[in-house]
Amino acid sequence: MNRKQKIMAAAAGIVVVLGIGTTAISSHNSSPVQGNGQLEELSPLEMKKFMKEDGTAFVMYSFDDDTRNVYMHEVKKALKENDVDGRELNSNHPKYNHSESQVYYGLTQSGDTLAIYKKGKMEQQIKLDEYGPSELEGELSHFIETSKELYFEE
Repeated sequence: MNRKQKIMAAAAGIVVVLGIGTTAISSHNSSPVQGNGQLEELSPLEMKKFMKEDGTAFVMYSFDDDTRNVYMHEVKKALKENDVDGRELNSNHPKYNHSESQVYYGLTQSGDTLAIYKKGKMEQQIKLDEYGPSELEGELSHFIETSKELYFEE
C-alpha cells in the first residue's frame, strides 16, 4: 500500500469506529417510554390491545371522576418534565365494562394510580390520592425518574 491508500484506510476505519460508537451510545440512551409528556387517553379496548401487543408504558388508571382532571394535570406535568409519554384508562369511560375488573383490560394496578409496565407486567405504582397537591408533582417526578432508571437503563 502506498501512503495515500494507508491514509484512506485509516480514515475509513475511523469513520466506521465513530459510526459504531454513535449507534451504541444512541441505542443505550433510547428508552421504550421516552416521549414529550403526552398522556394518551385510551378506550378500554384500545388499552386491552396495547397491553397485549406492547405493554410497556407509564399507565394512569383513573377511578374517581371528581379528581381525574387534577391527577391528569399533575401526571402530564411530571411526564413532560421527564421526557416520557403515558397512557390512561378511565374506569368511567362509557365502554368500560364494570362486570370485568381492570385485569380484563391488561392492568393490575389499583385505581387512581400511575404505574410502570414493562412487557405487560406491572413493575410498580404510585397512589395519587396519598399525596396532597403540593407534594404530588414532586412525588410523581421522582417515581417516573426512578422507574426509568430501574427498568429501562442498563
